[in-house]
Amino acid sequence: MTKGENALIAEAAEALRIRDVMLNECRFSRPAAPPADSDTVEVRQMTKRTVEYTLGDVPTDTGELIKLLQVTVALGIRLVAVEGEADKAPIYFEIEADFLVEYEVTKAIDDPAIRAFADHNSVHNVWPFWRQHVFDTVSRGRLPHIDVPLYSGPGSRRAKSEETAPPERGDAQTSASVQARQP
Repeated sequence: MTKGENALIAEAAEALRIRDVMLNECRFSRPAAPPADSDTVEVRQMTKRTVEYTLGDVPTDTGELIKLLQVTVALGIRLVAVEGEADKAPIYFEIEADFLVEYEVTKAIDDPAIRAFADHNSVHNVWPFWRQHVFDTVSRGRLPHIDVPLYSGPGSRRAKSEETAPPERGDAQTSASVQARQP
């Protein structure tokens, strides 16, 4: 992360107060049955991360208006076979979850600061909930262990090495984006 990004995140952090983190939507699927001899199949772990946010005024219980930043962090993981064409490889399972993080805006804040904050801090705030969700789903689905690492940020050296490091066999792929939505 650059010094400029750190300064934007610090600016936003001074202007925001976290109110809530909630699971908004989740999905689990097994599009393809695993092979009978699952110990010999080579798999690739793929991940997804998108961030969208809205900023608007909402009434409190007393009727006064407060400014609220809502950030939706969508995360996903899937295990696919490493065979043939990548877009036609069987998907053994997918776990996805969208979390909504609400922040009260306590003072004026610029859009670049909000964008930087949403991309880094909101994902950081959600990450423990995501790790627990994956752990619970893997356990209840009787799936092979998946290691969801500690969050180290999108621009860190550790995050880059995790994106390309193989889980056990195969390799990982990631995607990320940040978008602002109109309220």
